[in-house]
Amino acid sequence: MKYRPSAQTLAGLLLLLLCLSGCAGAPKGVYSAHYGAAPPENELATLDMGAAYELIIDERYCVSGRKYKEVRLPAGAHRIWWATGFGVSVMVEPSGYAGFGIVSDVSLVAGHSYRFCADRTTGHGYRVYHWIEDRTAGKVVWGEKKP
Repeated sequence: MKYRPSAQTLAGLLLLLLCLSGCAGAPKGVYSAHYGAAPPENELATLDMGAAYELIIDERYCVSGRKYKEVRLPAGAHRIWWATGFGVSVMVEPSGYAGFGIVSDVSLVAGHSYRFCADRTTGHGYRVYHWIEDRTAGKVVWGEKKP
């Protein structure tokens, strides 16, 4: 029986390849996630990469944490795929590394700053936490913060 990857798996791989190839020559600093003329400052939200090492925003914009610290984008509803990772015991994962891909549907407020966060417990049966903080309002807007 032949293995046939799902459409979702193929779409994810395609986005990852596009991201890796499309971000190759970009300068460091702030990534602007919009087409055409820049929207007015009062219509933008800021994303701090924080724990995320890769973002795909609305299946259009690919942002590498190696190249950018922040993303500026129009406020409103966005679907963001983000990747995080942790060093773990080789008893948990033979490579010593555990990577995670998260999809978050968030509504960003103009003028607010957000940060991608991740943490985990340790020991047998460890648990991983992913969340997005609105640093301006001081609250979690997606996910669960580690207690």
